[in-house]
Amino acid sequence: MRAIGYSGKTENLRTSLRGATASAHDLLDSSMRAASGWTSLDDYAQFLTLQYAARAPVEKWLADNAPTDSAPPPQCPAIARDLAVLDRPLPASSTPFELPDIAQSESHTLGAAWVLAGSSLGNLSILKELRRAGHDDWPHAFLGDDAMLSYWQSLRRRIERPADIAEVEAASEAATAVFDHFLRFARGTAENKNTPELA
Repeated sequence: MRAIGYSGKTENLRTSLRGATASAHDLLDSSMRAASGWTSLDDYAQFLTLQYAARAPVEKWLADNAPTDSAPPPQCPAIARDLAVLDRPLPASSTPFELPDIAQSESHTLGAAWVLAGSSLGNLSILKELRRAGHDDWPHAFLGDDAMLSYWQSLRRRIERPADIAEVEAASEAATAVFDHFLRFARGTAENKNTPELA
């Protein structure tokens, strides 16, 4: 149940977003690790390929829909640099990300941006895992992207505030759609990974 104040606003937009997407977030984390992981260089390359394929359509949607001063910095160029170092090709263009059948608003773009920006915290954890395992020489322009971390700090100031129900629902709807979008890519990658090749 949402905590509503006398003004009709939730206590905190960030807290509301986290509550609305907690299960989707946990499911994506486990699915992403199962689909790719980062224990071997091949797995890490698969992780970067998956990230690029899923992230590119969301970044394009945000570039087309988010106000100029609120769109997160694109990270696909950093992923492309990492894949180039690993001598891996970029994935083919994928299905565009869309929010169907709704009148899109700035709250929707805020929810989508929150998912991408928040993932930078998970990226830092992965980078620490790589370094503990002695893989600091693996390319990590994406995992260590300072631009997204800076954006995350500025976004926090925008969402750690009261918000009305309409804004919470719109932001949560978009955030959930982004999680679902990434989950489809993770599951597709896991299925391909577990399908035996024909001789």
